Amino acid sequence: MSNASSKSILHDATPSWNGYNYQGKVGLYVCLINILKEGRVGVDLPAFDTFLDEHHIEYEWIEDFAIKRGEDYLSLHQVKHKGENKFKDHVEAIATILHRKNGVLSDTDIFKYFTFKSKKKGDTAAEKEKIKTEIINCRLVNDNGLLDSNWKSNVQSANIEYRRNLAKCFTDFESLSQKAFSISTTYFHTADEVEPPLESITDIAGIPSHLIPNLAQPMSLSCQQVFLSFDNSKDYKLALSDNALNLELDNLIKELLALFHPKEACLEENIKLYKTALCALIDQNLVTRHQHIRDKADNDIQYLRRTKPSINFNEIVRELKSSFRVQNEAYWNLVCRENFEKAYKEQIEDTHTLLANSVIDNETYQYYTVRLESVRKNVIQQYFPNDCAGFLRRIYPHIFQGTSEHQYYTEISEPKKIKSVFFNFIKKVEKSSGKLTLECKNNIFEYQPSCINFNEADPESKFIEVERVKKGLADNQGNQSNIFTNVDYIVVNSTDKDDEILAGIEKITEVKSYEQQSSDLKESDKITQQKEISFMDSRKALGEING
Repeated sequence: MSNASSKSILHDATPSWNGYNYQGKVGLYVCLINILKEGRVGVDLPAFDTFLDEHHIEYEWIEDFAIKRGEDYLSLHQVKHKGENKFKDHVEAIATILHRKNGVLSDTDIFKYFTFKSKKKGDTAAEKEKIKTEIINCRLVNDNGLLDSNWKSNVQSANIEYRRNLAKCFTDFESLSQKAFSISTTYFHTADEVEPPLESITDIAGIPSHLIPNLAQPMSLSCQQVFLSFDNSKDYKLALSDNALNLELDNLIKELLALFHPKEACLEENIKLYKTALCALIDQNLVTRHQHIRDKADNDIQYLRRTKPSINFNEIVRELKSSFRVQNEAYWNLVCRENFEKAYKEQIEDTHTLLANSVIDNETYQYYTVRLESVRKNVIQQYFPNDCAGFLRRIYPHIFQGTSEHQYYTEISEPKKIKSVFFNFIKKVEKSSGKLTLECKNNIFEYQPSCINFNEADPESKFIEVERVKKGLADNQGNQSNIFTNVDYIVVNSTDKDDEILAGIEKITEVKSYEQQSSDLKESDKITQQKEISFMDSRKALGEING
């Protein structure tokens, strides 16, 4: 049995994946291309509704994403955002594609069908070797890892200890291969053009040449239904930078809106809101996938029979058919979402710029990006996609909602402060609490991050800004308070790293009952008299939180 591909044909990378990134948008681009192609025939035809009902996109399972019709996989898509652009730089990824396309059954997938109980070191490895030997001896696969044409009869000669599980595994794998690999096309998406190989692909080290012996064109895999940017696919633009991808999305959305809203003018600001709404579908899918993993929702299903929650094409069209002429709660939520995403994207890009210019080292870069993604996934996603405004109210707790909704929502979603105050603080916190507020290491005080900035060079300007913020907090006090219960300090940017300034509002201490055990409370919550909340400079807060 060949070990050429130990990587599973299935992989769930959701826990480390940000649903609003390049990969998510490429998936959206592919969906819109397909919807528009069908829509041009006629959006009022029954065939269009059938098309929308049948087709959906599945992220991060067989590939980075896949387009499906019912249970069948029509196309598989691998996405590489950053990296080198020569063909040889992508050999490992391309080899993985070829193994999957040709139906190579990996050791990893086989072992998913067995439970290993180890009493001492080496027991599991020894048991796995026995299974591999049994597979070879019984001629279930050939030397290339492909299923033997007679495996169904050959498996009957396998050791009874392994026979049932091997039969299940190979049956499921054969079914999956027929649904996912035999009829599908694979596309390799990159941010930049991939330079074509300078020699025959079968001569390149790392390429499983035995799986592709008769290429129609020696420097292309298109005859294998595998397309890279230099193959000039007629279906999709396979090399799209971030800016080019956003432009493609804008143009596709604009054309689709003209089909669904023929009597309405298509404003640029509305196109951005539709794009934000569509990207929110991806984020919601991410939330569902996280819940799916936490709940172990498909653990009762054999591994190679599993699928993952997907986004149906009719969900995408439903968003496009919505109207944003009414500036209601949903409209303002999208405005907030768009501005927040702008701040988040810029923060990630700025962090990379710091690394590129040697302002920070690679270890710091990795720490910042991992921390930002962790907060995004574990804290911010609790509010997104439907309560973006609720999240922003918490980090702009001093902004009072007056009569002008436009002014209010513009202020609480101002990207510059989200980036320079909130993100710059949160990326340096060493340990996530799983919630927006943070506690110091000895569990005495609780801190609420914010976008409040007192960093004024002129003392008089600083005084005025402090008073303005205090007034906003006081106006929001009571039922409209945006300060969490049990918070002792609001984290701000200030001029002095030791700044601690009274905020002019009292701490809200929530105690469930008189009998509640004192061990459940922070020390500062046990103080029964009224206590005023204070502003604390972010540097001082970091020192107390990180310890």
